[in-house]
Amino acid sequence: MSDANRKTRNKAGREQIIGRFSRRPIGARRRMTPDERRKQIAQVAAQMIAYYGTYGVSMQAIADAVGLTLPGLRHYARTREELLSLVIQVYYDQGSFTFGSKPGERDELAIGRDQEGHSLYSLPGYLRRLVEENAERMVLVMLFMHLAVEAHDPSHPAHEYYRDRHARMIDFMDGIHWKLPEPYRDRSSFHRLIRTVYCTMDGVQIQALTNPDDDMIALWAKADPILFPSPQWDDYR
Repeated sequence: MSDANRKTRNKAGREQIIGRFSRRPIGARRRMTPDERRKQIAQVAAQMIAYYGTYGVSMQAIADAVGLTLPGLRHYARTREELLSLVIQVYYDQGSFTFGSKPGERDELAIGRDQEGHSLYSLPGYLRRLVEENAERMVLVMLFMHLAVEAHDPSHPAHEYYRDRHARMIDFMDGIHWKLPEPYRDRSSFHRLIRTVYCTMDGVQIQALTNPDDDMIALWAKADPILFPSPQWDDYR
């Protein structure tokens, strides 16, 4: 392929990506706060990565899709690693650190009330829904696991995020009124359960990613009765 043909093909591919994900004409900008811009970049990048794969999208294509120049994009993410970390921190964990934001979610997970009349929710049911959501976005799950390994390096832009993620997850889970068996109403016991649950979920995701014969939802269905055994959890599902 000649250099001219290669440039034409690359330009056409970039325009196809931009056209699919840009919500406004290229060059048409509106003023956003830095936080709004970060969220926009993360959302568009996540959608493009889910469609084209981690290596199918360039920094330039994402910049064009959000109406920024490449230097403008690099104001928010200087490198590809920072951009991918931004996707995980802002976009990927929207489902992991939100509860009841989807229509009907609270009603579907409510399984009782406490003495003060607060709804109590099913922990196994919530986790099952989270696994089902992740099964629909396997490319982003792959990105999450890949960055988790790289972020072991203290110099990695996502190092602190991954280091502190389980602590943030426990704080988040503490804020929800779960219906729990008596042994797990103790705070320290509940925290040990949540750490075990999310380590198991990471293992399920790795297995599903590395073995195409394994289905994430089916693997979690096998782990669920071990984490939440009968009869202890029969009235808490």
